[in-house]
Amino acid sequence: VLNPHQSTMTMKRVAAAMAASLIYLATPIRAFHLIGIHPQTFKNDEEVPMKVNSMTSIHTQIPKDYYSLPFCQPTGGPKMASENLGEFLTGSKVESSPYVINMGRDSFCKVLCQVTLSKDEARFFQAHVKRGYHNNWIIDNLPSASVGLNNENGEKQWHYAGGFPIGFVAPKPGIAASELEKAEPKIGMSPKEYYTVNKNFWKTQDAYVYNHVNLHIEYHELNGATGTEYRVVGFAVEPMSVKHQYVEENYQWNGVSSEGFAKPLKTCPSTVGAHMSRNFIAENQIIAEGEHIMYTYDVIWRQSETEWASRWDVYLTEDHMVPAQVHWYSIFNSFFVVLLLGLLVVGVLVRNLRKDIDAYNNAALVMLTDEENDEENDESGWKLIHADVFRPPMVNPMLLCVLVGSGVQLTSTTLLSIVFSASGFLSPARRGSLMISILVVYMLSGSAAGYVSSRLYKAIKGKQWQRCTVLTAMLFPGLCFCIFLFFNIILAFFHSSGSVPVLDVLLLAVMWCCVSVPLVFLGSFFGYKQDAISFPTVTSSVARVIPEVEIYMNPKVIMCAAGLVPFAAAYVELFFIMTSLW
Repeated sequence: VLNPHQSTMTMKRVAAAMAASLIYLATPIRAFHLIGIHPQTFKNDEEVPMKVNSMTSIHTQIPKDYYSLPFCQPTGGPKMASENLGEFLTGSKVESSPYVINMGRDSFCKVLCQVTLSKDEARFFQAHVKRGYHNNWIIDNLPSASVGLNNENGEKQWHYAGGFPIGFVAPKPGIAASELEKAEPKIGMSPKEYYTVNKNFWKTQDAYVYNHVNLHIEYHELNGATGTEYRVVGFAVEPMSVKHQYVEENYQWNGVSSEGFAKPLKTCPSTVGAHMSRNFIAENQIIAEGEHIMYTYDVIWRQSETEWASRWDVYLTEDHMVPAQVHWYSIFNSFFVVLLLGLLVVGVLVRNLRKDIDAYNNAALVMLTDEENDEENDESGWKLIHADVFRPPMVNPMLLCVLVGSGVQLTSTTLLSIVFSASGFLSPARRGSLMISILVVYMLSGSAAGYVSSRLYKAIKGKQWQRCTVLTAMLFPGLCFCIFLFFNIILAFFHSSGSVPVLDVLLLAVMWCCVSVPLVFLGSFFGYKQDAISFPTVTSSVARVIPEVEIYMNPKVIMCAAGLVPFAAAYVELFFIMTSLW
């Protein structure tokens, strides 16, 4: 029972706690979200920067710098955007662009610049058009979609993967029919053969550049504390090829004087408020020596109900372009693969059970002593090799421990990267974030690799634990690093933007030597401190002789057969998905 004084003190403490809770709840809190990136908002008429990334092609694995071709450059030259190590490793090279875009303000056939092609520039440009290179532009971290015409109905169609082409090829006018047949794709001709630049290409085909673009930008309007604000939620580019001409026929612009930017163009719509359309194109812009290529662009703003948080959905679903048939194919394919594997497992189990049951039935029919019965049971089924299951390999036991440790490191890296991606910590708007996370997790998983390899090596009674630790830290990462250096040198030889700079290569080497390797040694230290792994069965001193097996039971054949089923399942699903996309 509390006395009056204690009751009063208790009431005061309760009141003080309630008051503190109310004050805490009433205090404003500044917070930020970790998943994704912070949305960028724009005021009306505020400049919206557009950036350009490396040019890519599905017909070659060599990305090229955007400004390696004669495109318009910003004043003062292009400037590199803030890039991280992951972007360099994935071949991204994001730079500034000369395009001027203001929030909510449409632009109509705005002149950007004029470029006069030399012979070398023209042939270099033509070769890239023939190889099917695509531009990859970015606005507010959104990659550009491509707007083209559907071959079946002629309507506009949005494509959200791979950027938009830099140009197209067409047969030369007046070319002979026999020569034209050589230029056309034939049945059975591989894409590599068709997109290869050879002598026949220069004779039979011309290359044209998409020198005009309609920039379709979607925005979402929201009412903020400081007034009306806008967020970019969609971005697409509609490329066109137009041989521009001025209304003043005798005027020749040198590409430098300011009057060329202001004079009206005869090849642009004369109606006020009309954007460029394919209906206004009288002649396409050819790529040839001495050609004056004038680059122009339109900006078309459109309000959208799509919110900023869901603006990436259309890239993942291709705006529902993937037909439902693809999903049904994938479902049935997975179902039959699982059914096949299940039947194989059931067949193996039934076969072994029948053998065991027949052996027991035969033993029951024959009168055996207890000692003979035990010997019979010990020499049947899996018990034949129970004393050899955990026997260390006779050849390269250390290599087994190293590979198991490296496998644990790769497995942990894969699982954690999938978890982080599924949780939303790795947003697609953060270019290179996935690559950086994989590198960081792989380095930190070095301790797990050292721990597992050391414990396994101790279990098989290995003596050269220092060598085992060094191989765990150096063998697989060193092999990967050498392959990376080999291909990086090849990319640098072809002047590709995908080649990683020397400083970043040195950074990778420092991360490997100063972070991953010490963690492997740390894990090995704790692994060797642990007791040896105890196996459930005793290994015999004399190894059992392995009998000759049939050809279909050969380990190499079994490994190929076991990997064929999951490879076929993955190949079929990827085939249907990629076919629907491209």
